[in-house]
Amino acid sequence: MNVCIIGGGSSARTAAGRIRGLNQRARINLFSKQAEIGYAPCEPPFVLRGRIARWDDIFYSGKYFEERNIDLYLNTEVTDIDRNKKRIIAGGESYPYDKAVLCLGSMPFIPPIPGLDGKNEYTVSTNIADDKALEKIIPRYTSAAVIGAGAIGIEMCLALVARGYHPVYLLDMLDNILPASLDKDMADTVEQVMREKGIELVMSAGIKGIETISGRKHITLPDRELEVDFIVLATGARPNVELARNTGIEIGETGGIAVNQYLQTNDPDIYAAGDCMENWSILTGDKIRNLMVTTAGITGDIAGRNLMSGNSLPYRGALMTFVIDIFDHQIGTVGFTEKAARERGLDVGSAATTALTARPLYGGKPIRYKLIGDRKTRTLVGAQVISEQEIQGTINELAVIAAERIPLANLMAIDFPYSPPVGRETLVKAIAGLLSGLKASK
Repeated sequence: MNVCIIGGGSSARTAAGRIRGLNQRARINLFSKQAEIGYAPCEPPFVLRGRIARWDDIFYSGKYFEERNIDLYLNTEVTDIDRNKKRIIAGGESYPYDKAVLCLGSMPFIPPIPGLDGKNEYTVSTNIADDKALEKIIPRYTSAAVIGAGAIGIEMCLALVARGYHPVYLLDMLDNILPASLDKDMADTVEQVMREKGIELVMSAGIKGIETISGRKHITLPDRELEVDFIVLATGARPNVELARNTGIEIGETGGIAVNQYLQTNDPDIYAAGDCMENWSILTGDKIRNLMVTTAGITGDIAGRNLMSGNSLPYRGALMTFVIDIFDHQIGTVGFTEKAARERGLDVGSAATTALTARPLYGGKPIRYKLIGDRKTRTLVGAQVISEQEIQGTINELAVIAAERIPLANLMAIDFPYSPPVGRETLVKAIAGLLSGLKASK
């Protein structure tokens, strides 16, 4: 069997590894137009920050692919797919396939801000070249503005603060950081910490224009002007679907490649995975974009399995789980924000609770929950957690509770473990608070 994988990100690497594990004789060709692949796209800010010493430390070396007998073609762009003859055209050569996987990734989205001229303006993406360009210029300057208060924008601010930058501005057109993951009442807690650490937040930023004057960038706002050495555009991404569209692959309503539950496209011999595919919510079935490395890995694995096993494993959808560390505060989320749930027409209630992870005598730290529940089903559709202590276990629990639609009342009868130095009864109290809120009138 000949398998062609187009793309070099997490979904491509995972799909290739799964296919090889299931079939030792298949010929696997992996094509990427980039010069380097195989890195974890969430790790470059840690190299820029200095917490990881070298770029090589975050890469899967060529040995990874060699050991698995995967033919890797770098700097090789796939320009066409002949679906009738089942061949792809890459680097001017033709390659046959029996099955193919589109792992085309995403492309940076640059908003139409007046005055952008490409001078001292840098984008961040899944292309490591963007991050290496930033590495070269960071030592030359001392001030910057990051536009886009999502996870990548925040990570870039953290890197710049760690490198001694002052000022560091973080701007976003919406009214709080991490708008896809946090409601404003929860974001306020983290925003205060960021301000105390030297990041100047400019939310609801109505950027009127940007101008380059004497080599410096001037950002015009309704009430003032910011002057910095350079700008980082972390303004989101869009699925990269041009190749798919040009070859007759169906594009879904959110702009990603339409797939069925087995991640097949409208061509049964071509699958799609990762950022380029149209995702859907495991909670509601609504079509969504979910450009996350975790989702890329999961869908790459499932596409690889189904390609080899005849569609044996359906993909259930994305839960939109998320976690980030901001100045030693861990923020984790599951499912919809309250705002997003209401926008989707869900009748929801919410409850916010602040408690200690353990008694003060045992070094407990505050932990803040916001839980969002569906009034009709009495199940969890969203959760937001902030603490200075480890929250991964709590987020994992909440993810299972939401994904499996466990009735909240049932959770009150489970004997969650407790020990004075460990705590853990705080989650039960948060769930009890949510149940009370759901019973109240709208």
